[in-house]
This record gives sequence, C-alpha cells and structure tokens, in this order.
Amino acid sequence: MNHFAVRVHPGELHFNAAHFITFNGSCENIHGHNFHVQLEARGENTADAFVIDFVLLNKLAAQICSELHDGVLVPTASDEVSLTEREEELLEIRSYDKRFILSRSSCILLPVANTTAEMLAYHISNRLIESLEACQGLGNLHSLEVAVEEADQQWGIYHREISHV
Repeated sequence: MNHFAVRVHPGELHFNAAHFITFNGSCENIHGHNFHVQLEARGENTADAFVIDFVLLNKLAAQICSELHDGVLVPTASDEVSLTEREEELLEIRSYDKRFILSRSSCILLPVANTTAEMLAYHISNRLIESLEACQGLGNLHSLEVAVEEADQQWGIYHREISHV
C-alpha cells in the first residue's frame, strides 16, 4: 500500500531516567541513560496535504517524555519484579538477588514487563495513541513507529498498526 509518512528526530524528544533490566534470571543494578525518542507516523494525506500536524505530534510526544524524565523507571507488569509499598513513602523493589528501597516519589511506575528500550518505545507508543485519540482522533494514520535510543546508535523500536473500526 502506498502511504505518506512524517518523521520526528530527537531534539526536544528526550528524557533522562534511571532503570534496571531483568534478563537471563538476573537483575541489573539501577543505572541511568539520556534517552532520545524518534517517531514516524504513516498514513494518507489529509485534504490539507499532510499526514499529521508536526506541532501537535511534537507537543504530545514531548509531554510523554517529560512524564518519564528524572525518575527511576519501574516495571509493574513483570513476573520477575515484586513491588511493596513501605512506610514513609518508600517502595521496595525485589528481583532475583537485588533489593532496592527507593522514595516512592522518585519512581515512575510503568505498565510494562521490563524497562528495556523496546518496552519504553511500546509504552510511549501507547501513550501517544491515547493522547492523539483524546485531542483529535487518529484520522488518517495507518501506523506509528516509536524508537528509543538508550545508548549511542542503540535503539529499541516498536511499530504499531492502527486499525480504524
């Protein structure tokens, strides 16, 4: 199928955050990154001859990035991570041989199984779709691709087809 696309490269679309990843039966230490986000929206041109308003797309994506900025990203949909609320606004995080006790206010709870770059792209994609639906609808969009750069030239990517029912 022929389509048009708009691509937004990192600029204002970035966030600094800490995270840990579980894999191969272990859990990493908490560490941080300067994450960068790239978007591509594909679809048909509107009567005004554009796929989507760049200003709106940037604004919504920047808002989502700001929600992820300056915190510890914690997965809430993982069988390998347990979370326990403690006294005095503390959150205990356990995974394999690791135990972290953090201020609840420093944690950003995400409905994902792991905080890999791929799952962060998935989360941002879902939030962006929700935001677009709330303000203008998805209109002529066929797909949305979100890429999250965790380290120089290392990207996790999520591509989502958009169905119009």
